[in-house]
Amino acid sequence: MRIATSPRLTTLFFAVACAQLGVASCISRRAGGPAIVPIPANCSVTNPLLASPSASYAPGPSTDGALFYNVYYPSYTTNSSAMAEQCLQQCYGYGDHVECKAAFWAENLVVPAGYYETPGGQLSTGCLFFNRTLVSSDFVLAPEGQAINAFAGNIAC
Repeated sequence: MRIATSPRLTTLFFAVACAQLGVASCISRRAGGPAIVPIPANCSVTNPLLASPSASYAPGPSTDGALFYNVYYPSYTTNSSAMAEQCLQQCYGYGDHVECKAAFWAENLVVPAGYYETPGGQLSTGCLFFNRTLVSSDFVLAPEGQAINAFAGNIAC
């Protein structure tokens, strides 16, 4: 026995079936990070970090409300300048090029608890994005051995 179906009935069936599944069940965590986009010549990058050859600095508590994206990973090269530049270019490449105002990159940052459901606490290379420009008073002295080769950049276009 064959059941006759119409395109309208088929569409209605799939619409009802998808509604029953729930939208969230069809969405998974996005892989990858923001696009690496070179910063145009009409934009400027300023460094708010204090210059100190004997000390390292990391974002302090005053930046907590401005932090909106962070990623931690093993260093993939010994060229820390290249990794810092990529972090800054990803900041610029985030969204419509206006959401990320500042980026901070360093080696040996403490991974926060809950990062990808991990207990955190381990040291890793990190790239952090902020929705406002940073100033030197936003940074605190990092514990010895942490925030190595730190770089911070404010992007203004």
